[in-house]
Amino acid sequence: MRLMMTRRSIRVLLGAVLGLTPSAAMAGGKMPQMDFSNPLTGEQVVWMAIIMIGLYFILSRWALPQIGQVIENRQSRILSDLDTARAAKSRAEHAVAELNLAIRNAREASQSAIAEAVNAAKAKAREQSAALTAELDAQIARAEAEIDISRQQAVAALPPVAEEVTASLLQRLTGTTADRARIERTIAAILA
Repeated sequence: MRLMMTRRSIRVLLGAVLGLTPSAAMAGGKMPQMDFSNPLTGEQVVWMAIIMIGLYFILSRWALPQIGQVIENRQSRILSDLDTARAAKSRAEHAVAELNLAIRNAREASQSAIAEAVNAAKAKAREQSAALTAELDAQIARAEAEIDISRQQAVAALPPVAEEVTASLLQRLTGTTADRARIERTIAAILA
């Protein structure tokens, strides 16, 4: 019986589709889809329900599970990529921390090396300064000794010259010869 209804429905449907033109369909002033008094409309509704139920079962049993599987695969791939990205970020942050530590250690090492070099240069400068000071002190001591010797020689040479000059001046001024012993005592008292 169902098979007959199907054949009969198909014949009626084909006849309606082939036989009706738009002008003939609109002859009654209504749209043919809305004319429920027409026997074809009821059959169309039944076929539409059958097609929709079949489409529902096809989609729910075959297409939607595949789409769901694709979505689940994509979700797991995204989560895997996020985990990989988090791990890479963690490694990068660790590498940055190690780099900053290495930079800080290098900076401290270079500053301590600079401080050592400055201290060594200061110590060397102090040593050179002490050596130069000692050499200058020795030269000053030698010069002072030479000056003392020269002064003593000059002081030793001064009394005879002073006696001669004094005797010569007294003779010119007074015209008489001065007492040499008195001149020697006076010059010795002045030089002492």
